[in-house]
Order: sequence, then structure tokens, then C-alpha cells
Amino acid sequence: MIKRRKLQALIAILAMILAACGSDDGGEVRDLGADGTSSGSASGSASGSASGSASGSASGSASASSEPTRGDGGYEYATDVPAHRLVIRDVCEIKDLLDQESIDYAAIETIYTQGENSVNSDGSVRSLAGFAGAEDRLHGLDAYYGTPTPLDDFLSAAIAGEGPFAGATDGVRSQAIGKGAQNQIMVAWVAHELNAALEKAAAGDFDPTEGSVHNWDEAWAFYHGAEPACAPYGTADSRADNFGTAGSGGATAQANEEILDSMVAGRDALVASDHSGAEMAAEAVRRAIFITYSQAAIRYATLASRDVEDGDAEGAAAHQAEGLSFWRVIEAWAAESGADVDTINAIFDLAGEPGENGGGDEVRAALAPAWDTLGISADDIGELVD
Repeated sequence: MIKRRKLQALIAILAMILAACGSDDGGEVRDLGADGTSSGSASGSASGSASGSASGSASGSASASSEPTRGDGGYEYATDVPAHRLVIRDVCEIKDLLDQESIDYAAIETIYTQGENSVNSDGSVRSLAGFAGAEDRLHGLDAYYGTPTPLDDFLSAAIAGEGPFAGATDGVRSQAIGKGAQNQIMVAWVAHELNAALEKAAAGDFDPTEGSVHNWDEAWAFYHGAEPACAPYGTADSRADNFGTAGSGGATAQANEEILDSMVAGRDALVASDHSGAEMAAEAVRRAIFITYSQAAIRYATLASRDVEDGDAEGAAAHQAEGLSFWRVIEAWAAESGADVDTINAIFDLAGEPGENGGGDEVRAALAPAWDTLGISADDIGELVD
């Protein structure tokens, strides 16, 4: 069973508190069969595809958000989370704007701060900034990060071109914005919901509509959701391609397979009022997340160094910013687990020259103590091939 310290560490990675999300929609719980699939006409069927196209029918409008939620990427929701799974579409819209020849930062700020697709049952709209900047959900990491809202401050500075991004190129700012929204904020949201689920379970709250299993469902909605390519799920697939760590079927990352299996196990444990079973499942999820973002940190430190060798200063700066965005997902957790975070922070420090403080090999060595602590092997990480 996970020790309470480790449960707190999961949130600490991502600077979120254990409080439940405000204005969450509950929903009618559906019966789950012994194999984890839902029974009864209200549930529909899970997508059954590890590659992750969404099977739910919500379209992003307020009316669509009220439709029953079915499944995403092989995970069958036990409760209704129609609006939660649509937040990923905000990330997609931001990434689409970043891909334009001329980046419209004002439009990005509007989506980030006001939200577009995830409409609560009370008519309010979830926004990425609303979660990233919610001080009541932070976990006392202001001293660690040097600011009371580390997620929002990072994204807002990149959007505005201020602070560490003052004078930065579009390449640098776009990597910080896109990767920050998809990974820093969404993984933080996943961690928040898993821990909210465990907190409720520890208190005996197994209410079938808005209790622990509802928060657990929300975690998958934020990890995979309606558009997995724009979610942390998509990042895991990309890194698996880079490191040769695809799962047994080859359709998705081994990390995604492990997270899906663990999420299903945790959901079933909570439906059965099994707190300890859900704790073990959460531990497996957090371990797989650490693998993905370890790979990301190694890759982009390596690419920045290669760019320097090739005389591509602009590419090196963009890859350094990309690596920083990924590294921030696990930075606080890595520190607690024994990693040499000072070395990695120096490598990704935007105030320094890319590559001057090391590259991928140095990141790998700095992370190795944390891998030992978390039971992560060299085979789990793989070798960078692309």
C-alpha cells in the first residue's frame, strides 16, 4: 500500500492540492461487468482501441456536455464526465494556433483564460488557466518554485513574452505554451483527481455518482479525453516512438498500457469500496508518468546539444524550452525521489546557453537515483533512437 508521503508527492510533482474540483458534474453511475466493461444501455461501449480515438459523442457544446459519457481509449467510465473529457480540445485549439505562420497570442490567451469546450453543469466553462492558477489547489510549493502559482506563471509568461520569455523567439515561446498546456497542466489535473479520489476513499466516500470513483474517472478524462493526441496520452506515444518502448500490441506506449490497466483496476477497486486497491493502482500510474517525462527530458536535452554542434542556435533554444516544459512535470517529484535536480535545472535554464551545462547523458545520470527509488529500470526508459 502506498504510504501517505508518496501520495502527497504525487501532487507535489505538479503543485496541486487535494481539494476536489469546483463545479464538477456528477452523473448516474453505470454498472460495470466483471471484465470492466459497462452493462446496460446507458453505458455504450468502450473504444477498445489503445491508440486512443474517443468513442464518446460529446462535441464541445454546452448541450453536448450533458450527454452520457461512455468510454475513451479502452477505459469505460463508471460515472458521467462529459465536460471533463472536452478540456483537451482547448489544448488542441491552442496547438493549432501555435502552428500558424503568424502566432495569434491574444487568441491563445483567450482560450487559455476563458476556456472554450468544457462546459460545467451550471453553465460555467472550465479553463486551463482556471486550474493552473487556482491558489486554493496549490500544495505549498511556492518556496520550491519561487511563486504561488507556478503552472499559471509559466504559461502566462510564455503567452505574454515576459519574464524568462522576454525577447524569446516564437519557437521558444510556442514550445513552452504548447507543451506546458498539454503536459504540465493536464498531468497536474490527473494527479489532482487521483488524489482527490484517494482522499474521498480514505474518508469512506464511495458515493456512486460524485464520490471517489467520479474523481478517478475525471483523471482518465484529463489524461486521454476526447482528443488523445493533444493529451498526455499522446506525449507518451511520441516518447515511446523515440525510445523504442511501445507496448505489446505496438499501437501505443507501454506507459499508456500500464496506465490504462492501472486506471481500470483502480476504478474497479473504488466501485468495490477498496481503498488500498486504488492506492496501489495510483502508484502504478505515477510510475508510468515518470517514465514518459524522464524520456522527454533526456530527448530534448540531447537535441539541444546536437543543435549546438550543428550551429543551429535557434533550434537549440527551442529544444531547450521544450525540454524545460517536459521536465517541470516531474521536477518536484524527482527532487524528493533523489534525482540531481540542480544539474537538470542548469541544463534547461533559459538564461543559459543551450548545451553548455550538459545534454541527454547528463540528464539520464541525474535521473538515475530517482529511477532506483521508484523501481524504474533502464529497459523501462529505453534508448533514444529518434
